[in-house]
Amino acid sequence: MSEAATRPGSNVTQMRARAGAAPGKAGAIPPARRAAVVIAMLGEQAARPIVEKLDNASLAQVANELEAVSYLGREELTEIVMDFLQALRATNGSFRGGRERAREIVSSFLDENRADIVFGNVEMPKPQPVSKSSDVWTRLEARKPAVVAAYLSRLTANISAIILRKLDVAFASEVVGHLQEPMLDSTIGYLVGGEDVDSEIEDVVAQMVEIEFLNQVQTTESEGNANAESVGELLSLLPNHTRARIMSFIRTEHEDKFESIEKVMFTIEGLPEILARQSVPVVFKELGEDTLVPVLATLTGPAQRVQDYLLENISSRLAVQYRDSLSDPNRTPVEDPDATQRTFLTTLMSMKRRGLITLEKAPAKAG
Repeated sequence: MSEAATRPGSNVTQMRARAGAAPGKAGAIPPARRAAVVIAMLGEQAARPIVEKLDNASLAQVANELEAVSYLGREELTEIVMDFLQALRATNGSFRGGRERAREIVSSFLDENRADIVFGNVEMPKPQPVSKSSDVWTRLEARKPAVVAAYLSRLTANISAIILRKLDVAFASEVVGHLQEPMLDSTIGYLVGGEDVDSEIEDVVAQMVEIEFLNQVQTTESEGNANAESVGELLSLLPNHTRARIMSFIRTEHEDKFESIEKVMFTIEGLPEILARQSVPVVFKELGEDTLVPVLATLTGPAQRVQDYLLENISSRLAVQYRDSLSDPNRTPVEDPDATQRTFLTTLMSMKRRGLITLEKAPAKAG
């Protein structure tokens, strides 16, 4: 039998040295560059543990060495890899395991308490169960009791009882006060029964409440706010006497919408209260003198404070320039002051929607 057949163990074919071979080209490549090539050849996943242990200076050197490589042939790459393997063979090449060795390795990464837990010396604390539905009940308690009662009236009495048990007692009592018979009697009957409900069932009910009620109400409120803003902007552009008459009608016939509409509605006289000071220079920059001088010219009498507010919140040099234009005897008079002001307000609304300026009434001060 041949020597290869009788030799046990290795399945690696021995590489025969080339006769008269010249010293490898890899020897001419700097060690740092050879290391960089090996890292690159390992690929992202295999090289990651190595790269993560390098500091910034070493990583920069690796990158520089790779940039310096113009081309390496297959033979050179093979020699670099062989050189790398020879360096590995020069090490002990063995690995000792066991419980003590495992603890030694793991302890280098973890503190003593966590290491004790990992190796079973300390009982691992059980995670506390987290209620998935607690936020739903908190959000539900923020709604009006009458609205919640109307929603519960569409459900079965046993489901209503589950929901009421999860609510604050004071809030739940207000909701019950809005329930009508026979729903009221049936729901109270289930509450008196006091049957235990599985937590999974409570989570399912909470999810149902969120989808069927909370999210739907939020959508409706968002749409209502958008409608109120549109109506408010529309009313802002109407003549004063027409706007006053319509607002009186809304207060009488749609009282629940009046406050939200009034909040977003504004007039030229109210600009100092709703146009943020930092937005004034933006308005002047966007519109320019040709547009703003006619607008400022209409702001006299009761509206003089609006003109003053606008000019006080731009640079002194620019304010003087505008005041000179306003006092120019050759300035073309404004033919329709109301139309000029409405056009100005429309432009401000457009700038607000584009996010260029802030137009918002400050909340009323208490007391």
